[in-house]
Amino acid sequence: MKRLLLLSLVFGSLSLAAQTKELTLNFHHMMAGESLTDSLVGTNNLGNQFKFNRLQYYVDDIEIIYNQGDTFTYPGVLLIDALAEEMTSVDLGSLDFDSITAVRFAVGVGPDVNNLDPSTYPAAHPLAPQFPSMHWGWAAGYRFVCAEGVGSAAFNQIFELHGLGNGNYAMQTIATSGTMSGSDTLVLDIEADYAELVTDIAVAQGVISHGETGDAFQSLKNLNNKVFKSAEGNAALNAEELAFADLKVFPNPSNGRFIIEGAQGATVEVYNALGSKVVHKEVAGPTRIILQDSGIYLMVVSQNGASTTKKIVVR
Repeated sequence: MKRLLLLSLVFGSLSLAAQTKELTLNFHHMMAGESLTDSLVGTNNLGNQFKFNRLQYYVDDIEIIYNQGDTFTYPGVLLIDALAEEMTSVDLGSLDFDSITAVRFAVGVGPDVNNLDPSTYPAAHPLAPQFPSMHWGWAAGYRFVCAEGVGSAAFNQIFELHGLGNGNYAMQTIATSGTMSGSDTLVLDIEADYAELVTDIAVAQGVISHGETGDAFQSLKNLNNKVFKSAEGNAALNAEELAFADLKVFPNPSNGRFIIEGAQGATVEVYNALGSKVVHKEVAGPTRIILQDSGIYLMVVSQNGASTTKKIVVR
């Protein structure tokens, strides 16, 4: 039963609930309790004052957890421009359900599409070429976040944080039950406090960081742990996911060969789309797994009663 529940987190499942409702997901763009603008001054935990003049990021793999652990997956990817509007709203579609327990999503672009050529998409698609660019060269993938602005008390230090990389792609879970709007629409409100995006980053010193490491990585780590909460005040990430904060699986996608790091002492199981277990390994250090067939797989990493899941892709 546990395995079936974990599989539903990636491949979806059905509900027998009788009442159909529309689902709307809202991201409220804020800083220290105010609506975000390019003139709003923030202060991070280092005491650095700053203002954003660009803040764009992708959100992918949106999932709604409902009823007794069933999962509804939204098929689209969002490109959010936090300075363009006070709130980004997306119609997720309709669903039969009794109750909502959580929303899950990842900041960035999923490994199944991250390294594809953006010129293949129609111009209006979020993954098509953007200006300013949201790409690090299509073979290397999309920029998951572009956060730019000025820091210091005089606001004369330019900072740029462009985070990316399949290894930095991670799901976060936020508990929420939503609120009804009218008789047939459930609204899920997620509040973003972008002062938290630059936690532990010295933006007053003119930080320029592009790539998968350093302050660019820290900005993504903050987006995955500190920025988002539900309207009820529930923070992002649950204790089980935090227990695997150092877990890395790369390259992803791959030709079938994956390296697992940051899971010392854990058990790794991999399931194919049909629910069949194809790998079972005890991890004593950096570990290699090999998958023969192309497709999407679910990797379940378990340790000390906690578990986390990752979607991996074989091309």
